[in-house]
Amino acid sequence: MSNPRSLLVIDDSEADGELVSLALDAAFPGANIRRGANPLLAKQMCQEQDFDCVLLDYNMPLMDGLTLAGELRAAFAYLPIILLTSFGDEMLAAKALRGGVSDYLPKSRISGHSMRRTIDRAIQTCRQARVIDDQRAELETFAYALAHDFKQPIRQIMTFSQLVSDAIPAGESDDIRRHLGFLSTAANRLGKLVDVMSQYTLLNQAPKLSDVDLKTILRDVEAALTPFLYERGGELSSPLAAPRVHANETLMTQVLQNLIINGLLYNRSSSPRVEVTIESHPDHCIVEVRDNGIGIAAEYLSDIFKPLVRLHAASEFPGTGLGLPLARKAVLAQHGAIWCESVVSQGSVFHIRLPVARGGRRKKESRETPIAA
Repeated sequence: MSNPRSLLVIDDSEADGELVSLALDAAFPGANIRRGANPLLAKQMCQEQDFDCVLLDYNMPLMDGLTLAGELRAAFAYLPIILLTSFGDEMLAAKALRGGVSDYLPKSRISGHSMRRTIDRAIQTCRQARVIDDQRAELETFAYALAHDFKQPIRQIMTFSQLVSDAIPAGESDDIRRHLGFLSTAANRLGKLVDVMSQYTLLNQAPKLSDVDLKTILRDVEAALTPFLYERGGELSSPLAAPRVHANETLMTQVLQNLIINGLLYNRSSSPRVEVTIESHPDHCIVEVRDNGIGIAAEYLSDIFKPLVRLHAASEFPGTGLGLPLARKAVLAQHGAIWCESVVSQGSVFHIRLPVARGGRRKKESRETPIAA
């Protein structure tokens, strides 16, 4: 036989508190029901006793139910919290769910049946959230340990391959030297694949978002890619000015750098070129990364953001097959969107939609300045 429910009701109205307690008695016979009238003591009560669910009145003089729910959620991540109110409007319900409340129940609809259904659902939802978070943490720990353990033998393969190659006298055993080169290249590629897979897994964590300057990010990307541009004989152009967006600076740097490198790398033109433009809107902006590369056939556009999908042999275009999935995951983690338009032999355009800075204003698109190798 299961243990009786342990429930906490915080309501400054004695009559309403009694009504809720009666409904709880009907929903969960034999339940341990504890009542409190002072919302300022709710956190202390939850520390003293493990409750299966907490029910909060919305309209209380010392602290409203939404504020109290936020404080309890910060202290008890998986505590089921139900907001009770006499207002019953949908706007309040949406605000309550965003504020950390597990569910919402108008007092006019309180009954034994509705109370049992709402509490059981809230408890189940919080249990599932805990399981998901535990599994995510376990996966991230495993991915980190796996990446760490893989890197050591990979480095040893590369090091000893080079030592053996150096030990062979010049002009002798050219086939062995060449095979060792293949081995070292394969090990290097495996090392990069492990790094990218580790990054892909760790992106399950919600990144910290803030208002950042896109122009600063583009300037840093341009500086980092200057040697690569010189090596490829390529050209990169970007706007003179760019809006501020609500994003993560590190992730956006990785995304833009990845797309620009792809545009220069998957390119058979004698003058590889990537052009970054920005279209501003009141609540979002669209960043476009356009290249004159080999392009992507229409039937493959839906597959390019899937992990480990490669459209070309590694001997022609090196890569891990995780660059674009990583970029997509990073953009989605910043509440944005990414998609691609492409024509074979003419090039591709990657579109990134990002929310503008919360204190930002609409800016006009400016002219571009080219950066040549």
